[in-house]
Amino acid sequence: MKPNEITKNKTKIEADLELLRGLINKTNDAIFVVDPQSGCCLFVNDQACASLGYDRQELLKITVKDIETTFPDNFLWQTHVDGLRQKGSQMLEGIHKRKDRTTFPVETNVSYVVLNTREYMVAVVRDITERKQAAEALRESEDWYRRMVELSPDAIFINVAGKFVFMNAMGARLFGVEHPEDLYGRTVLEFIHPDFREIVRVRSENSLEHGASNPWLEEVYLRLDGSAVPVEVAAMSFSYRGEKAAHVIARDISERKKMHDDMLRTQKLESLGVLAGGIAHDFNNLLQGVFGYISIAKLNAADKDKSVAALDQAEKALHMSVNLTTQLLIFSKGGKPVKKKMSLQPMIENSARFALSGSSADYQIKLDKDLWQVEADEGQIGQVIQNIVLNADQSMPMGGTIVITAKNLHASKKVIPQLPEEGKYVVISVQDNGTGISEECLSKIFDPYFTTKAKGSGLGLATCYSIIKNHGGVIHVSSKVGKGTTFYVYLPAIEAKKDAPQPPQLSLFVRKAKILLMDDEELIRNIAGEMIDVLGHKVELAEHGEEVIEKYNAAMESGNPFDVVILDLTIRGGMGGRETIERLLAVNPRIRAIVSSGYSDDAVVSDYRNYGFSARLTKPYKLQELSDTLNNLLIQ
Repeated sequence: MKPNEITKNKTKIEADLELLRGLINKTNDAIFVVDPQSGCCLFVNDQACASLGYDRQELLKITVKDIETTFPDNFLWQTHVDGLRQKGSQMLEGIHKRKDRTTFPVETNVSYVVLNTREYMVAVVRDITERKQAAEALRESEDWYRRMVELSPDAIFINVAGKFVFMNAMGARLFGVEHPEDLYGRTVLEFIHPDFREIVRVRSENSLEHGASNPWLEEVYLRLDGSAVPVEVAAMSFSYRGEKAAHVIARDISERKKMHDDMLRTQKLESLGVLAGGIAHDFNNLLQGVFGYISIAKLNAADKDKSVAALDQAEKALHMSVNLTTQLLIFSKGGKPVKKKMSLQPMIENSARFALSGSSADYQIKLDKDLWQVEADEGQIGQVIQNIVLNADQSMPMGGTIVITAKNLHASKKVIPQLPEEGKYVVISVQDNGTGISEECLSKIFDPYFTTKAKGSGLGLATCYSIIKNHGGVIHVSSKVGKGTTFYVYLPAIEAKKDAPQPPQLSLFVRKAKILLMDDEELIRNIAGEMIDVLGHKVELAEHGEEVIEKYNAAMESGNPFDVVILDLTIRGGMGGRETIERLLAVNPRIRAIVSSGYSDDAVVSDYRNYGFSARLTKPYKLQELSDTLNNLLIQ
């Protein structure tokens, strides 16, 4: 090689070395080249000097052991070197000491290098102070959140694919287990009450699919022992270790529910005084009419026409008291309706006329032609119309016109969401132009005991709501203060059929019969017995079911059986009508039996045929009702 070429190569090598030295000095990591024998630094870059606070010449005079503080007292340098020579390279964490004696954490990647038979240790050192601080901050944050989760008064758990993967201590208590881990891997839905499982399943699927969160919702959980606990739940979907998961917070609201129930019970007890006062007032008025007309009848005993007229008025007053007790029964027990197919027109007209008797208000009735029939309890629906019309009348102290309409309607849940199902309905509306109802009162209008009247019981509209609900219908109201109110009643309809010709009215009796009547009240037994006797039948009385069985069997054996049996449903301290009819059917499957009761909410009264009865009589009943019921059975 020519001299000038050698000079050029030296110049190039020096340039390359200068470039390499510049790059090494510009790196953010400290670089040390160490003699394996002595542990002294043979080369350091600028970052090594800057990080330790030494100049280059100072660093080249000290050893690794002067910099690294984590070497133990029994540390052997040569053993360390031999291990590194064998491994080739090693990643270590340590703590370096600066010239000013302060320290900082480092991560060191040290390699054993052999160049031209010479051996070196090359260490690349990175200051990890910020990383350590971030890790410590994260650890403290995790500890803080862990404590917060564990000390939370709410149950907190995470489920992945519908299975528990995390739960805090309160969650374990909520589900009735000693340790949260006892539930890990078990399906969440098995701890949801059956009534809520489908709702929770659908809601969870939607939440996971769309990444949505659910607000606080009420559910019922099951503890491990099977007991139920009401909860308020909030849930949010998120990614947990790469999988879709749900983060759930559940709050035990048993105490809140109990407090709420106690508060409602207290409010109801307080309202009973108002209710009792209103009922007592109404009953006293009705009883005044009964006593008054009976007194008039007695004074005019010699004048049959005047006496009968007075007794008719007394009877009407008594039937008004029956309406009042029916109203109480409907409110207190649900009042299961005794349904039959009926046309609404005569009932609407009679109810409106009765409710507005003596009122200054006028009324108009507008009905669709061929108005559909409904299957309903005529007395209960009539009571609804009377209550609504009375409210309308009372809202117009200066008089006015009440407009009552009834229309056929193919109703849709999209238009009327409150409807239980789509289909045919008859909608009855009662509109007034009275004082109207404020928004505050409108939201409570169907609440039990709520009333804006000084002497009201708050029972009327609550009863209306109960009646319509029991008929599978809907009642709602719209109103504006000063502009009037409209009530809407939706009743499931059946298409109207042409009325069949009515049979001629039955005579007092179609034939004489032998009748066995059971009632535990002596007064009722005697009165009913006299009514049957007046109708021309032979009657025997029994106090309870055991006596009925005895008399019925004796009559069968004598060859002179009873034609009809009338059984009171409820007997104090004895066998009632339901058990008695079962025993009688075993003796005579073709027995003609009538169930009699003052409770319309009992299933035996509303579905009497399914219990073996042929007819029903709801107390109190008129002589004509008794006659018609007996005759219908006796002509069969």
